[in-house]
Amino acid sequence: MSGDEQRVVIDAAALRRHCVALVEALGVAPEDAAATAEVFLQAELMGEESHGMRLFLQVLGRIEAGGDRASTDITVVRDRGAIALWDANCSIGQVTAVRAMARAIDKAREHGLGLVTVRNANSLTSAKHYALQAARAGMIGFVYTTASRRVMPPPGGRTPVLGNNPVAVAAPAGRHGCFALDMACTSAAVERILRARDLGIPIPEGWALDREGRDTTDPAEALKSMSLLPFGGYKAFGIAMVNEIVTGILGGAVAGLPGANGFQPADLPMRISFTLQAIDITAFQPREAFEQRMETFLDTIKAAEPREPGGTILFPGERALGEMTRRSDSGIPVVAKTLAALQALAMRLGVAGVGS
Repeated sequence: MSGDEQRVVIDAAALRRHCVALVEALGVAPEDAAATAEVFLQAELMGEESHGMRLFLQVLGRIEAGGDRASTDITVVRDRGAIALWDANCSIGQVTAVRAMARAIDKAREHGLGLVTVRNANSLTSAKHYALQAARAGMIGFVYTTASRRVMPPPGGRTPVLGNNPVAVAAPAGRHGCFALDMACTSAAVERILRARDLGIPIPEGWALDREGRDTTDPAEALKSMSLLPFGGYKAFGIAMVNEIVTGILGGAVAGLPGANGFQPADLPMRISFTLQAIDITAFQPREAFEQRMETFLDTIKAAEPREPGGTILFPGERALGEMTRRSDSGIPVVAKTLAALQALAMRLGVAGVGS
């Protein structure tokens, strides 16, 4: 195991307290600090390191620099029946998204359907988190978001014109827990390419182009071009366009991410858009009946014969939610280099270290 792969197992509750304390130390209100930290902690619990502590460090840097404003300031532009339109005013993306989904859930309880579109926002980072927020409330949750940087060229092109524009859907599934689909429209997220570079390993073919528009397996070349290919060719690019329509264009934002910078520079706003939607299952049928149908549906999927002897069929979200249960009990294996960076920031901010 290389130095970059070494991990330190940290108790989940201790890491949660540490992360909340770091966010609070940057001037964020306690409730908002807890909401922010929970998004990244859940990613680590699910084994999704690309959206966990390493990305948390980036967001902490943005809060400190002012790209994500520490004090939440959301303007309700429109609120009518089942829908609402908000301007986030560059507030913390995780806080804004948690509040927006909560509002969508409330509207769904009243109208059967709730939808909140947010413009002028910062990245919500893990779309699955908010879809699961709805599923745990007995709803079907949908998340559509643009991204903070142009990374995807159109079919036949090499110039990036759209973000990876993730979409997530979650639904309660009885004894199976939850169905939870979360996917970017590129074959891989930027964070996975960054991790491959850090580990010194190649990326698969079909993930990215180099600056000359050729396929590359070199993560460094992929990061120089920042031209990531859509999965499924024109089909995923079309989905990314739909995300743009139902978020930024619907919300009255400027389309096409002009001046998009990603997470850096940390003092600049991202100005992305997202739409969060909740459907109240009980508007259609009792929740118990829906979950029984979901159990039967997922049982059918899992009963498929695997290609390899002894193989296991998994439905979307099954692996991640199973990992969440295991890590909640046994601890989170945090990359040692990332943990060291968290500890260094804690020392500078006067926050006690993990387990102190």
